[in-house]
Amino acid sequence: MIDPVAFHIGPLAVRWYGLAYAATLLICIWILTILNKKRPVFKDNNQIFDFIFWIFLVGVLLGGRLGYVLFYNLPYYLDHPAKIFALWEGGMSFHGGLIGTAIVAYILARKHKIDLLRMTDLLAVPGGLVTVLSRLANFINRELYGRVIESARWKWMGVDFGDGLLRYPSQLFQSAGAMLLFLILLFIFSRKPKKGVLTCSYLILYGLIRFILEFWRQPDAQIGFLFSFFTLGQLLSLGMVLAGITGFALLKRRA
Repeated sequence: MIDPVAFHIGPLAVRWYGLAYAATLLICIWILTILNKKRPVFKDNNQIFDFIFWIFLVGVLLGGRLGYVLFYNLPYYLDHPAKIFALWEGGMSFHGGLIGTAIVAYILARKHKIDLLRMTDLLAVPGGLVTVLSRLANFINRELYGRVIESARWKWMGVDFGDGLLRYPSQLFQSAGAMLLFLILLFIFSRKPKKGVLTCSYLILYGLIRFILEFWRQPDAQIGFLFSFFTLGQLLSLGMVLAGITGFALLKRRA
């Protein structure tokens, strides 16, 4: 397996996880600058940088961390509150980051008098890429791994994450799923859809892809299966699907 530490700068250990977030941030900004030229939402690149800075810092990082604390391991963090800020130990929730991003986007849109749906439509496209690199980093960190492979037919793809068992590389599945999501959203963008379509499509497609791929992922040890079958990630993803469907219904009603 690959060392979770990419390299050292003196005593500082630079981890693949941090590099994944940094690279994702830069790639998303680059894509947004291109898309904004085709369907202008932001007045210039400086405004894009400003918006993405706050969305990433408060929405993604803070929202993602608080989401993990609240959704996945609240009892532990109530006993160890100082650990809430130990981001280097891992523990981020995509759904928490999404909620945080939505809140920050709403505040920024109101402040700068930008149409919220037009902005979220534009953000949705690079948003499909958000977990491509972070899931690869999860694979390197040997976390969020897959379920044990029971069938001999699929043993060839098995990975030992340190417990002596061959498991599905579910992180790689989810990384590929995120890339597929991005390509689909990019295609929808090229068709010049009506306002709100990309936002709702993102919610539904991510939710469906995540829901399906979670069947190969080992549920979090402190939570296990909910209703004896589903993971917490699946239930949260179903919430995204329902939100997207509701959004489409509202768009149709307003048409």
